[in-house]
Amino acid sequence: MRFKQGATLAGALFVVAAMTTGASAQPVGEWVDLGCRNVSFRTDRDTIVVGRREGRFRAIRLIARGADVEMLDLRVVYANGAPDDIPVRAVIRQGTSTRPLDLRGWERSINRIEIVYRSLPSFRGRQATVCAEGLAGRVAGPPGPPPGPGPGAWVELGCKGVSLFGKDRDSVLVGRREGRFKAIRLYVRGADVEMLDLKVIYANGSPDDIPVRAVIRQGQRTRPLDLRGWERAIHRVDMVYRTIPNFKGLANVCVEGLQ
Repeated sequence: MRFKQGATLAGALFVVAAMTTGASAQPVGEWVDLGCRNVSFRTDRDTIVVGRREGRFRAIRLIARGADVEMLDLRVVYANGAPDDIPVRAVIRQGTSTRPLDLRGWERSINRIEIVYRSLPSFRGRQATVCAEGLAGRVAGPPGPPPGPGPGAWVELGCKGVSLFGKDRDSVLVGRREGRFKAIRLYVRGADVEMLDLKVIYANGSPDDIPVRAVIRQGQRTRPLDLRGWERAIHRVDMVYRTIPNFKGLANVCVEGLQ
């Protein structure tokens, strides 16, 4: 009996690991941002509408940002109305993605992606965001191991959802994260964002106004923005921005720091 329980547990852990790390051959090509949704702490149901985007996709993957997310159910509905239930019940750690999830019939036009999920409690007070990406490419051999963090690595410091209408003010708190950073950059998902003001508050309380008034297109990053004094410990990043009107949904702005 004890042996059977151990075997069952080992099998479950293997399935979760396979979802987040991948196995054998992986599709490679251009990953296209299909949309993001913010996740509440209760079981949540959301739909990412992809119908207005031209193109056909071979696979999708899900990325968790801000906090860990437990994925309960995933369904892709193709342009012809056919549903595709994809087994993806697993915990996605923040800052990581699932393996590429192949679509039935290989290259397919997607109408929408239906997801059931919930954010796992954390002590960082950040809201979880799940983003879906679609792939058009070819099959290749297994990729090498991803590089680990170290000097010169970009680290995610936090994400914020931007309201659809009007000017928005938000702060990404970085104070609990150990380390010093040389530069930051902004990464936008879901919709274009007009960045109006950006200020970095260092651990000693001194502010650093960084000129970055510009439109950042969804799926793009700003250039690296050097910090005053080079390597600095950051307390928080204050942003003033607004979403440019569109039919895709909410925008998310993520702050990354260069070690």
